[in-house]
Amino acid sequence: MACGVVKRLCLNSAMAGPNPTTRQSAEDVVRLIRTAILEKHLLQAIYDGHERLLCPQMLGRNKTGQTRVLCLQIGGGSVSGLRHGDGQGDWRCLSLEKFSFVKSVPGVWRTAGDSLRRPKCIDQIELEASREST
Repeated sequence: MACGVVKRLCLNSAMAGPNPTTRQSAEDVVRLIRTAILEKHLLQAIYDGHERLLCPQMLGRNKTGQTRVLCLQIGGGSVSGLRHGDGQGDWRCLSLEKFSFVKSVPGVWRTAGDSLRRPKCIDQIELEASREST
């Protein structure tokens, strides 16, 4: 199923997959994020109570040592909503501990048109997506 026009439907049906009583470990989530960065895969996840479709770009730690993930959010919801209704996505710096029901999904991984600068939310970069074309 193409998720363009029916992105919300795709998010809802894909989220039905994981067993809601089974919680992923932090190690499992980091492994999925690392693989998505290296292989440029989309991730679907529940983050802070909202379904999200993400293109992870960078994994690292903030100044206090907490793991952060820089993503381009291209679908789903958030507390603040998506600012770009044009499908370009919004940059999000997300806390590892707020992720659940993470899985790799088919689709086109992308980065925003603007060049990626070092984010203020990541002090120590552990992994960054290559800038080669996908």
